[in-house]
Amino acid sequence: MSVDLPLATCRHGTWTGPTALDPTIAALCYFDWVHTAGADEEDENGHVSNISYVRWIQDATRAHSEFLGLDRAVYEQLGGTFIVKRHEVDYRHGCQAGDEVVVTTSVEEIRLASAIRRTRVIRLRDSTEILRARTEWVYVAIVGHRPTRIPPLVHERFELTGKLSRTSRERGQA
Repeated sequence: MSVDLPLATCRHGTWTGPTALDPTIAALCYFDWVHTAGADEEDENGHVSNISYVRWIQDATRAHSEFLGLDRAVYEQLGGTFIVKRHEVDYRHGCQAGDEVVVTTSVEEIRLASAIRRTRVIRLRDSTEILRARTEWVYVAIVGHRPTRIPPLVHERFELTGKLSRTSRERGQA
């Protein structure tokens, strides 16, 4: 499968290792977002703050969605958006300003009104795993912020690494 890739800041890859610098690999369910940690992302202990890591998780998620044609304008047309219900982050190592990382994210599971994403951050210079995360996103109506069914268009865009947690009846099949 051939994939047209935008700028060098994003690539599709695999979960087992950073592939952001290898454009020959095209596994559409994994999305790599490359970022260089800035000095403003460090905390008083001289390493990237936990808040910055969570921002990276969100930024990679947004970039993945936009890469698949689901930008803010599309979500507004659909009348809904995703919000975080829960982040689980396992920090393994730290990094400092100037470190280039690849944030690999994938949609593991889609339910009726929520989705589970896995994210992994790898420091590129030495392939050190910085963190792994699991995030539950809930799809809510823009007006009222009540959970609502994820539209078919959103389902169609994401290739899953896990399972589709809906019955055939919920998917509209007999």
